[in-house]
Order: sequence, then C-alpha cells, then structure tokens
Amino acid sequence: MRIQFLGAARTVTGSCHLIEVNGKRILLDCGLFQGRRDESRRLNQWIPKDARQNVDALILSHGHLDHCGKLPVLTSQGKYTGPIWCTDATQGVATAVLTDSAGIQEEDAQFLNRRSREPGAPEFKPLYTMKDVLMMRKQFRTTSYNKRVDLGNDVGFTLFDAGHILGSSFVWIDYKADGKTRNLLFTADVGRSNTPIIGDPAPVPGPADLVITESTYGGRVHQPMADVEPHLLALANEIIQKRSRLLVPSFAVGRTQTMLWYFAKFVREGKIPPIRVYVDSPMGVELTHVYENAPNYYDAVTRDLIGKQDLFGTSNIKLTASVQQSKEINSDKGPCVIIASSPTCEFGRILHHLSQSIERPNDIVLFVGWTPPGTLGRRLQDGEKRVRLYDRFYEVKVSVRTLPGMSGHADGNELVSFLKPALTPETKAFVVHGEPEQAGIFARRLVRECGICAAMVPAPETEVFDDPIEAEGVKSTDGKYVNQDE
Repeated sequence: MRIQFLGAARTVTGSCHLIEVNGKRILLDCGLFQGRRDESRRLNQWIPKDARQNVDALILSHGHLDHCGKLPVLTSQGKYTGPIWCTDATQGVATAVLTDSAGIQEEDAQFLNRRSREPGAPEFKPLYTMKDVLMMRKQFRTTSYNKRVDLGNDVGFTLFDAGHILGSSFVWIDYKADGKTRNLLFTADVGRSNTPIIGDPAPVPGPADLVITESTYGGRVHQPMADVEPHLLALANEIIQKRSRLLVPSFAVGRTQTMLWYFAKFVREGKIPPIRVYVDSPMGVELTHVYENAPNYYDAVTRDLIGKQDLFGTSNIKLTASVQQSKEINSDKGPCVIIASSPTCEFGRILHHLSQSIERPNDIVLFVGWTPPGTLGRRLQDGEKRVRLYDRFYEVKVSVRTLPGMSGHADGNELVSFLKPALTPETKAFVVHGEPEQAGIFARRLVRECGICAAMVPAPETEVFDDPIEAEGVKSTDGKYVNQDE
C-alpha cells in the first residue's frame, strides 16, 4: 500500500489522495483549493505526475467544490478517462456545482483579460469550461450505500453515509495483503448527528488498519445542534423588529437548504410571520431542486413531512436566477433574508449585497460555516474594520455574527466517537483536511486517548508506504509521527 497526499494536507481545501495497492491506482476525491486568488489558481492548475498516469478509478466522497472541483482539470488536462464512482445524489450535486464553477472560471478569465492583462501578455484561460464539465459527466458511475464495488486484484470499496451533505460518503477500502484482508477508512467529511434533512453518519463497519481522517474541527467542541434553532430564530426576530436585512454568505449545497428548512419551519410553526427570503444563487436554486428530488437521502423526520409540508419553503421564497433579479433585491431594505454565494465572500453575488449593507449598523452578516484564512469572509469574522469591495473601501458597520453549532463537520469529540469502532492498537492514522493546529491536536488525541500506534499530519505530497510484512510497518518520505513513545 502506497498513499500520496496530494491535497488537503495541513490545510482544509483541495481534498485529493492517491492510493496504490495490488497494482491498482485509486484517487480519493479531486477538489479545488480555496483561498487567496493567486495561490489557489497556481495550485488548481497543478496536476501531480502520478495522478496523470494509469489511474484505475476515482472515488468521489461528495459534491462540495473542495472535493470535486478539480475533476474537469483532471479529465481535460490530465487526460483521466476512467470511472468516477459516487452516489447518485453526489452525481447530481457535483454536476450542478461544477457547471456553476465552469461559468465562474469563464467569467473570471474574460474579466481578467479585459481589466488586468498587460499588453502582449498571454490571455488568461479558465481552469475548465462548460464543455469540459459536459465531457467529464460521462465518466460518472453510481453506486448505493452499503454495496461493495469490486475493482479487481482483490481490491474493493464500499460507500457509507457520512451525514455531511446530500449523498455524502465515507469510503471503506478492502484489499488482500499476504493472504489477509486489510482495510483503509477514508472519512472524507463527517457530519454531525441530528442535523436537519439528511441522515446521521452511518456506523463504521469495523476495525481499520489505516485511517485517513478529516480534522476540520479536530481541536474544538461545537455547541450542541439544539442551539442552532433558537439562535437563528432570535436573529430572525431581530431583523423583523429592526426592519433590516440578514445576509447569509453560504455554500449553495447543504447549508443553503438547511437555512431554508429552518425558516420554513419557523413560519410553519407560527414563530415568525412570513418574511421575504431570497436565494440569490442560480446554483443554490438548482441544488434546492436536487434536494427536493432526492427523498431517499432524507432522515426519518423529513421523510415523514413529504406531501404534508413545504420542506424548503419554496412556495414563498424568491429564487433569483438572472443578474437583473439579483440587483432588484437591493431595493428591499428589510425585513428580509438574502442567502447568496460564496461563503468566503471572495466572489459571487454576496459581494453586491455586502456593498449595500456593510455600512448599515442594523443589518447582519451571518456566517454559517468554516471560512478559509485570508479571505474577506474570515477578515470580517476576525473583526476587520475597513475592507475593500470591488474598487472601493468601506467602513465595516454591519453586525457580523457566526451561528454557533451550525457546522457540517463533526467536532473533535464527535470525530472520536465516529472513529472509535475503527481504531485498534495497530491502527495508523493520517490526519488531513484541517489547519495545522487543529490537525495536530487531533493526531495527538488519537494516539493518547484512543490508543492507536501512530498518527501523522502529512505535508503536501507526502508519500507513505505500508508493508504489513515488515516489522517497521509504515514508512514515510515526509512528516513526523505522533506515537506512544512521544
């Protein structure tokens, strides 16, 4: 077994790992890096040499951009022609996300060529185009939860519900080594229990020899999910009282639908009067329809409401698609809720709405998930008092809030509870998808509290070799292990 960590190593975005076992080469995810524009573009154009050559299969955990967003780069520039395995819901989500991303790539290239290209300099090109996405879609192969897929050479995989977004999965890889079956668990992104709409994370099927685990909040403890609803209800009542605007920079997939679910619930239960809710994101609109058409992935509570209730309030909310409809929203001074992409506030329609609200003290900007360092969203969360939007600077007078407990990722305690059935004294763990501090805290916890033999926070492009026949076990070309002797 050889593992290369090609993304989300000592950072949260760009999930991508290459597994080589029994002559099979398997990619786990192929996501976009998100953060500062220049650095992200450089990393997103890069395709490692080993990921270009003889890859047999790609397993996609879910449809978030940091897990699927680089697929068209891999298939068009990297010439990958093999299958992209995922659930049918993930196929639907990823198709919408990638189509939207291609449109943004093309628009950005046009803008940069008009405004930023030096005379005689080569034209900026999009990372990929709509045509690249259409070609890539032909490579999707879907499978169901709990159903093993045989890849040959005594290697197979099974997807289980990760409880993160619609159709999300953690991956259980089984393979033969020295006549014995061994297992590798790739958690991808693990959700929280008792979140609206989708099911809870499924139990891990058993002990694993190797674990690749996320650590987004590996060193933190979230407030209970039960706290989300009263906090959001209080915010709704605040903007109603002040007749102001609540801006929600949000992922179009997952978080947008959860927010709609809560506001529909508040109105349905008579806790607030009907207020105007805008989803100002073509992708958010499309993905809400994807959610509406995937009841097999709902939890029992949501399934029970089908046909009885308007789950997402779509009969009352305003779904805006055109640029003109987006601009018209700004004539509405409140009370209203505007949900728009992107959560980083680096691009997308949220910038237009921020420019209208950022100097209004009664308006609220509500962050409902993790925001990458260095982005405008993170700077607002960190209390920056003067920011640039488009071509001018603004004084930050708007109230900036973060919704406690509202996370699509398990915290450190929840991750430990999820992983425990997979952990034995012989298990080796590789801690990814986390900022260095969070990942380091979680790696030490896995060793000291859970009793596994070793854990590593791999650096980008780290290669790890696992040979169960050799007494030394795991070897690494880079990275330091946390072990029981430390």
